[in-house]
Amino acid sequence: MALDNLSEFEGSEAIENTESSIFSRFLRKKTPEELIKCSEKNQLNKALSAFDLVVLGVGAVIGAGIFALSGTAAAGGSEHVGAGPALVVSLIFAAIACSFAALCYAEFAALIPVAGSAFTYTYATLGELAAWFIGWMLVLEYIIGNIALASSWSGYVTSFLRGFDGVLPSFIANPPTWLVSNYAAAKEIYRTASIDKFSGFMEAKLAAMGVENSHISELFSKVQFDPSAFNPAVFERMGFKTLLDPASQIPHLGPVPIAIDIPAIAIMALITYFLYLGIKESAKMALTMVLVKTFVILLFIGVGIVYINPENWTPFAPNGMKGIFVGAYLMFFAYIGFDAVSTAAEETKNPQKDMPIGIVGTLAVCTILYIGVIAIMTGMVPIHEINTHAPIAAAMTSVGQHWVAFLISVGAITGLTSVLLVLQLGGIRIIYAMSRDKFLPDVFSKVHRKYKTPHVNTIIVGIAVAVSTIFLDLNAAAELCNIGTLSAFIMVCAGVRVLRKVDPHRHRPFKVPLVPLVPILGILTCLALVGLGLPSIKTLITFGIWIIIGLLLYFTYGHKKVRKYGYNNEC
Repeated sequence: MALDNLSEFEGSEAIENTESSIFSRFLRKKTPEELIKCSEKNQLNKALSAFDLVVLGVGAVIGAGIFALSGTAAAGGSEHVGAGPALVVSLIFAAIACSFAALCYAEFAALIPVAGSAFTYTYATLGELAAWFIGWMLVLEYIIGNIALASSWSGYVTSFLRGFDGVLPSFIANPPTWLVSNYAAAKEIYRTASIDKFSGFMEAKLAAMGVENSHISELFSKVQFDPSAFNPAVFERMGFKTLLDPASQIPHLGPVPIAIDIPAIAIMALITYFLYLGIKESAKMALTMVLVKTFVILLFIGVGIVYINPENWTPFAPNGMKGIFVGAYLMFFAYIGFDAVSTAAEETKNPQKDMPIGIVGTLAVCTILYIGVIAIMTGMVPIHEINTHAPIAAAMTSVGQHWVAFLISVGAITGLTSVLLVLQLGGIRIIYAMSRDKFLPDVFSKVHRKYKTPHVNTIIVGIAVAVSTIFLDLNAAAELCNIGTLSAFIMVCAGVRVLRKVDPHRHRPFKVPLVPLVPILGILTCLALVGLGLPSIKTLITFGIWIIIGLLLYFTYGHKKVRKYGYNNEC
C-alpha cells in the first residue's frame, strides 16, 4: 500500500524527544504509517468486498433487536414505558444517533484500514493509555456481549424444538432445563414455572368455591411474589417445594450445581470452526443467514400488511415524548454491531472505498427493514396485546398465520446466529490488533499459514466464551456490553475531531461532513444514552472491577512490553 500521500503527525517528533517523561509514555501515539506498516507485515487475507461488508454488518445488527426487543420497546415493561406505534419515530432517532458515530468510524476505517477498529483509531489520535482503555472496552462489548447472545440463541432454539414434541425424541424436544441453561437462568425458569403452576392451582380452587379470583395473578406475579411471606410447611405439603427452593430441581455434584448450556456451547464451537477456516468462509456463512432472515422479514411485511387495523395506531404515542425517547434508548442497541464491520478493514480488498459503503450501507438497510417491521407489527396487534418475548412471531400467530410464525422463528434463530458470528469475529480481531501492538501476549496475533486467520486467538476466545456461558449473569452481560459500546463510540467521535485539528492536511478517502458538529453530536448523544439507561449498582461494580483488571494488565505487562518492542516499530 502506497504511503506517499500520508504526512507525519504534527508534534510527533516532540513526543519522541520527551519519552523519558512519564506522561509522554502514556500519551505516545502511533502514526497511521506505523499502523499500516504493521498490518502489511502481518497481513491477513484480503478477501472482502463492499457487498461482503454490508452482509457482515446486516448480519451483526439484525438479530435480537428486531425479533425480541421491539416488543418491549413498543408495549413497555415493568421498568419502563412503551413508545407504542411511535416506536417508528424512536427508530429514526436511534438511527440518527448511530449515524454520527458511524460516519466517524467510516472516516477512520478508510484512513487507517487495519484490524482493531476503535482501538487502532484511538491509538493514532489520543495515545497509548486511551487506546488500551478503549481496546479493553471493546473486548467487553464483543466478548461479554457474545456470551449473553449465545445464551439467548440457546433459549430460542430450545423453544423452537418444543414445537416438535412427539416428532423428535423427548430428550431433544424437551431437554432438562439444567442442560440448556446456566445455573442462574435455570433457577429463574424453575421459579417462574412454579409461580405459574401455583397461581393456576389457586385460581381453580377459588373458582370452585365461587370466590372472586381476579387478583390472584397480581398476587402471584413473577416480579412481586415473595415466598417468605407464606408458611413453607404449607407449600411443601401441597407439593410446591420448588416454589421455595427452585435450585432443588437442579442436580448437584456435592455442593456444585450441574447446569450447563449445551446449545450455547455447541453454537460457539460451530462459529469458532468457521472463523478458524477463514474470513471468506465466515462471510459466506453470514450471507446465507442474512438471506434467510431478510426473506423472513420481507415475508412478515408482505403478509402482515393485509392484517393492519389503522385503529391500532391510535393513540400513536401513548406515553408521549418520554416513551419515544425510552424507545430510542432501547432500540439504539438494536443497531450496534455496525462497528464490527470496521474490525474487518484489514481483510478488505479496497478499504478506502468499501469501508464507508459497508458501514453506512449497513445502517441504511437495517433502518428501512426495522421501520417496516415495527409499522406492520403495531398495526396488526393492539399495544397491550403485543408479546414482549417473541413479538413478530406472536403477531402472525394472533391472525392465524402459523406457518409464517414458524418461518419467523427460524429467522430469529438464524438472525442471532449471524450476530454471534460477526461479533465473535470483531472480538477476535480486536484482541489480534492489541497483541500485534504488544499490549497482549504474541500468541494472540499468530496467523495461520494456510487460512490466514489468527487461529490460536480464535480458539482461545471461542473456548472462553463457551465456558463463560455457564457462569455469567446475562442481564449484567448486556449492560456491560452497552457501556463498552458507548465508550468506544465516544472515543471514535473525539478522535476524528483531534486528528482533524493536529493533522488537517492528511489525505482522507472519506471525510465526515460538518466537523466538529457531527463528532460533538455523536459524543453528546452517547452521553445522553448513558444517562437515560443508567446501569444498576451491581453492573457498575462489575464494570469497575473490569477496569481495574485492565489497568493492572496494562501497567504490569502491556506498557512495559510496548516500551521494549513497540517504540521501535516492531510488530
